[in-house]
Amino acid sequence: MDTSSKPAMNAEVDPQTLQVGIRPAQIATSLILVTLLAALGMSAFRNADARDRETEFLSTVEETATLVISAQRDSLAFIDAIDDWRDNSRNIDSVWPAYENLTGHLDQIDASDEIAKSVISPTYLSAVTELESAVKAQNTTSDAINNARATILRESRGWLTTYQTTAVAELKELSENRATNERNQAVLLLASLALSVWLLSWIAISVARTYRKARVIISQEESKVVSARSALRHASDQLSYQAHHDSLTGLPNRVALMENLSIALNEKAQQPVTVFFCDLDRFKVVNDSLGHAIGDELLIEAAVRLASAVREQDFVARFGGDEFVVVCTDIEDNAAALRMAERITRALSKPFDMHGDEAFIGVSIGIATSRIDSTANQMLRDADIAMYRAKALPGAHIEVFDITADSYSVRFDTENALRRAINNNQLLLHWQPIVNLKNGQAHTLEALVRWDRPGAGILLPAEFMGIAEDSGLIVELGRWVISAACSAAALTDDRSVAVNVSARQLRDIRFVDDLREILAESGLPPERLILEVTEHTVIDSAVVNAPLRRVRELGVRVALDDFGTGYSSLGLLNRLPVDIVKLDRAFVREITTNEPNQAIVKALVQLTAALNMMLIVEGVESDAQRKTLRSLGVLHGQGYWFGQPEPGRILTK
Repeated sequence: MDTSSKPAMNAEVDPQTLQVGIRPAQIATSLILVTLLAALGMSAFRNADARDRETEFLSTVEETATLVISAQRDSLAFIDAIDDWRDNSRNIDSVWPAYENLTGHLDQIDASDEIAKSVISPTYLSAVTELESAVKAQNTTSDAINNARATILRESRGWLTTYQTTAVAELKELSENRATNERNQAVLLLASLALSVWLLSWIAISVARTYRKARVIISQEESKVVSARSALRHASDQLSYQAHHDSLTGLPNRVALMENLSIALNEKAQQPVTVFFCDLDRFKVVNDSLGHAIGDELLIEAAVRLASAVREQDFVARFGGDEFVVVCTDIEDNAAALRMAERITRALSKPFDMHGDEAFIGVSIGIATSRIDSTANQMLRDADIAMYRAKALPGAHIEVFDITADSYSVRFDTENALRRAINNNQLLLHWQPIVNLKNGQAHTLEALVRWDRPGAGILLPAEFMGIAEDSGLIVELGRWVISAACSAAALTDDRSVAVNVSARQLRDIRFVDDLREILAESGLPPERLILEVTEHTVIDSAVVNAPLRRVRELGVRVALDDFGTGYSSLGLLNRLPVDIVKLDRAFVREITTNEPNQAIVKALVQLTAALNMMLIVEGVESDAQRKTLRSLGVLHGQGYWFGQPEPGRILTK
């Protein structure tokens, strides 16, 4: 093809080739364009300055919000210290550190931005001063203290909300200013482009080569538009993916889960749909001990294992936190569902290698199968209920939702009946001995609650404790058990009594005060009362550690029940607020022949002795087991070999 007649694209434009000379209108247009471009530059500068102010404001808000949160926390700590001092004047030493922490943060807030200063009212500062004066004056009963205490709690509770509301309003104003600048900039930009196109078109009439260059530029701009549209489509696809997938694990998220489950229930109306609600046990311990980054890696690995453990056609989603859900559409029956759950359990129970540290977690699984009228929300609710039962019941890791047992009418009736049982003396205690393996004498009796429900006979705790926990009745029920056990134990001469308590009881603000009153009314020496808590309660619920320490200050001993069931490790024992370790029965079943179990028991004997703790081995059911444990150095045991739970045993030797 002959191109000799076409001018080179990169050749310079010859002014002599212009057919039309430069006219005043062109000069005016150029000046207007320059002016618009200058205005556009100024607008861009103001827009950048607005963004900088907005960024600086957000940084200040983040720092100051942290101060406000710290001041809120210090306010609560100061109130707690005041309450402890009012309960016991010897606790005054804890008041001043809390006061100094609070005033320190208040000074920092006063030195920060004006929004934070406005949050702290003079009324609050006056209340703090009032409490300081009361402490210095050793005045614990003044009405002014109660008023000041209430003022501090009321005022500090709303700080963060007030600060955030004011900050959001200011941020909104900054954002509106920036948006106005951006609109002005856009208008100027459009005007500049319009004038540029007009001016270039005018010049192109007389300058052919310049015109062709303009066409090339236009073509390039069109290509950019095509690329931008492609990028926009890609971004849209990415947003759609992110809206339906978990950013950490890459699994479908809760939105995708609900859509998939709803579709499965509609399309598979004649075929049951099975939901497995999986909650990782002990994940919080790993997350708190090794850090959130390691916790995220563990969640990613858990997601990979979970996806590998199920079948290719099954749907796996991350529900949130450490909870995952599996949806299956062709599970034949409960037996097949249990086999699937066992596969998941085995996959997640293997140790996780976290940069040289081995992390052990378990999983609690609730299983729910669809009914004719099931909805996605209902199935997830049923599976969630079953999962919480699996987590709550001793030794359980997998539970199948039973509509007859878990229907809300049945649970409601059971809850009301249990409430009446506490008030109508339908509860009773059975007792199981804890013996000294040297002489066979029972030195402690564990109190186990039973419910003599009219028309149903004697019910074991597994049949009503879950409902008691869910409804909050566990607090009242637990108070009755402790009171009855202490009153009965006070009738004996020297034996101790052990009572199981839950995390829900320990979180009750009145728990320690009630315990003190029960001991005083029953006359039982505190050292003869043992409160048993599970590993999961002590390790996963940091809130209960403070009340447990207060319990020990009363002289009451704390026992770590079911030790070795997969929640804690030997290395954590010295950091737990416990006096007694009760080794789970799982280690005793094959103790006469299983050498690894023997080694574990022997090591635990030495460790508890070094930590000045008592070791009790549960589940002793034969004389051979007793002798083996005795040869390993175990001094205390409990199990059917020594006696099954019986009523009235506390009254006899």
